[in-house]
Amino acid sequence: MARPLMSLPARPTLQACLEGRRNNLDFLRFAAASGVILSHAFPLAEGKGAVEPLDVFTRGQLSLGRLCVAVFLVISGVLITRSWERTPDLARFTWARVLRIFPGLGVMLLLTTLVLGPAFTALPLRDYLTSADTHLYWLRNFTLAFPQWDLPGVFEGNAYSPAVNGSLWTLKYEVGFYLLTLGLGLTGLLRKGMVAFGWVGAAVASVITGRLGFWPELYLYFGGGVALYLWRDRVRMSPWLALACTAAWLVMARLGYGRIGTGLFGAYVVLYLAYLPLGALADFGRRGDFSYGVYVYAFPVQQAVTALLGGRTEWWVNAAVSFPVVVALSALSWHLVEKPALRLKDSPPALLRRLWPPGSRPAAAHEPGAH
Repeated sequence: MARPLMSLPARPTLQACLEGRRNNLDFLRFAAASGVILSHAFPLAEGKGAVEPLDVFTRGQLSLGRLCVAVFLVISGVLITRSWERTPDLARFTWARVLRIFPGLGVMLLLTTLVLGPAFTALPLRDYLTSADTHLYWLRNFTLAFPQWDLPGVFEGNAYSPAVNGSLWTLKYEVGFYLLTLGLGLTGLLRKGMVAFGWVGAAVASVITGRLGFWPELYLYFGGGVALYLWRDRVRMSPWLALACTAAWLVMARLGYGRIGTGLFGAYVVLYLAYLPLGALADFGRRGDFSYGVYVYAFPVQQAVTALLGGRTEWWVNAAVSFPVVVALSALSWHLVEKPALRLKDSPPALLRRLWPPGSRPAAAHEPGAH
């Protein structure tokens, strides 16, 4: 017998949905990570000139992978802001974010450098292992600031040569938005007006200047989630509004404004799908949250599959062969690395505690006058 839907009004507020314990977030994040696999399969299997259907529809504004990254960031905007409001503690907030990103990332980079690299390099093993770029690959990508895309002699004959893990480019932006949320929270500026000002500024910078790289575009998505969270007591989760936002997004995407449309209308659709309607999808994550592992392992696995199939193949072959391998690795990552690490999130190291004693609290956005 199917489990009943949430006992909520027909059009509950986002606040009411957030207070419930059941949601589709695990499924939605896994679906987004899987969408990145499909998107990357085009260039990784067929070459750098391969174009996917969504890219054509949006006039080059959005690939499926980019849209899925937007889904991640909208959800992150909501959850990270809620995390700060619930526990406005510098040490615990920072430590929880560190444990979510870096243990899984560090192990994946070690496996890439010490297992995948030696298996696929065209260089003699001794030359590979003694190369400075081999040793720097882990350090540069783990710190996020100066990513290194290639390993010596690896995937040089592939259709998308020689990148080993192109998915890692988004992580520094994710961490940057964590730090932004922390900074706004510590200064008492995590408020509706400030977030709205930042979102409009990002939209203008994204359209007019284009000089700030990916920061404005990605903040359109993250900031859209933050804004909806801060207005959560007034945002009604309506299927008709979700349909209207979807239609508006389709129009804007077709006209070549898909990125702004995703931040403006897509954020609401993402949260509607995340919280309503509920059913079997709400139990999707009972075996674990594999989305992060899928995201960080997919690119190198897909490159390895392409190499094993001769350096070039059909996109759907690459995706079909890679997917089960990626899911298996992400499950191992969750159970052996990520989940054990997250058990430590309530015990930040002493250094962080000295920087911000537990008795100190900034003015949080949920306190009187913060909105």
